[in-house]
Amino acid sequence: MRRDHRRYQGLSAAGYVVLERARSVLDTMDGLIEELEHSSNDIRGHLQLGVIPTVEPAAGLLSAALKRRHPGITLTLLSKTSDEIIRGINDRSLDGGLSYAPSRSDKRLLFRPLYAERYMLLAPKQLLRSYRVITWAQAASLPLVLLNRDMQNRRLIDQHFANLQLTAHVNAEASTLVSVLAQVKSGLGAGIVPEAFVSMIGPLPGLRAIAFGGGDLSHPIGLLLAKREPLPSLSHALATLIETEISWQAL
Repeated sequence: MRRDHRRYQGLSAAGYVVLERARSVLDTMDGLIEELEHSSNDIRGHLQLGVIPTVEPAAGLLSAALKRRHPGITLTLLSKTSDEIIRGINDRSLDGGLSYAPSRSDKRLLFRPLYAERYMLLAPKQLLRSYRVITWAQAASLPLVLLNRDMQNRRLIDQHFANLQLTAHVNAEASTLVSVLAQVKSGLGAGIVPEAFVSMIGPLPGLRAIAFGGGDLSHPIGLLLAKREPLPSLSHALATLIETEISWQAL
């Protein structure tokens, strides 16, 4: 470590090498212990997953399916940004996350694709009276309610508008889809929300959801786990469950 007049200044380059080796040893030990503890089919333990706001409507499927197959596993879902999820997995405060695909250059993470996130426009009926479907150009001209810029969903939508050389009229922002819905209901504008969210809330008095035409936009959503060998038994059980039981394509 580096010190300046007895004050701690952080790890040196050699210190970071030692830290990574220590983490590798701990990963191996954890894997061996879990294999011994969970050698039977009666897997028990607790998983803590970060979930981006746009996946929260679908995450309930995961909780229910996990409880059916592995009653001894408990699950906590924490609302996080995509960046917070990656940090949490890397510093071990999270066991995994449901989020967008990470950068291809990030070799520390496993990504298991689950479904493609697609979008609809949700707005007061009077705002959409003249539309059967809507284009991104038409949406850009409406007052919009979007997630805030800390959210990758917002950055992806902003990038899509920019790619089309459009400037969106953002009237209000929120950190959760429930807050987006509340502001849309209050008449502040139209929300661009995932199809899964529209399916979850169902028809609402005074609101209408319509599909985008003239160029579909979708982004892969999946399970993020730390790249470890062997994969911890709880994480392995979760990954297997997602691959074999949950009908994510229906979302």
